[in-house]
Amino acid sequence: MRARLLQFVTGSSRVPIQGFKNLQGSTGAGTPRLFTIHLVDAPTSNLPKAHTCFNRIDIPNYETKEKFYEKLTKAVEETCGFSVE
Repeated sequence: MRARLLQFVTGSSRVPIQGFKNLQGSTGAGTPRLFTIHLVDAPTSNLPKAHTCFNRIDIPNYETKEKFYEKLTKAVEETCGFSVE
């Protein structure tokens, strides 16, 4: 599940040997782009949205941990490759 989440957010299922601090965006070499999590003002019926160019995931403010886990799991397992920027 961790590798799939990493793939969903960064476009790669592996962390660089040097660690997360050296993650590159999907645009290639250059300035490292840190793995970031953004809480967004979006309807809680939405799934989390990944921005692979920036190694960022946008997560709506779900009401419960259970709903967060359900939506995140669905996004990572069922929509990998769709609605990914």
